[in-house]
Amino acid sequence: MGAVIVKTFIVDCWDAVMDNRRNPLRYLDLASQHYFMQVLGWMWSMVFSLSFLSIFYFGVVWMAHLLVFGGIAFTVAIFKESEKKRAGIEAATIELSAASRCIWKLDSEA
Repeated sequence: MGAVIVKTFIVDCWDAVMDNRRNPLRYLDLASQHYFMQVLGWMWSMVFSLSFLSIFYFGVVWMAHLLVFGGIAFTVAIFKESEKKRAGIEAATIELSAASRCIWKLDSEA
């Protein structure tokens, strides 16, 4: 029971900061939300690096963060583009009548 409460608390705290639908940046447009979250992320990266006295390795830590966040941003961009293309395909097939839709069931025809 206690573990569930702790887990719920952690998830709620995470969402309050990281979920753009729940944090205070939700009133901004998506590009501004992204910009400010990036700035805050870099700021906290510097704060933690300095607090753990890893200033000597800050360049390496900074590049590692750049790679990780860049990879995440690239993945999200690919997923969003895929969703847009899928929505476009679905919108185009709605205009077709049921008689003109072709469904190829490769497994049952082979």
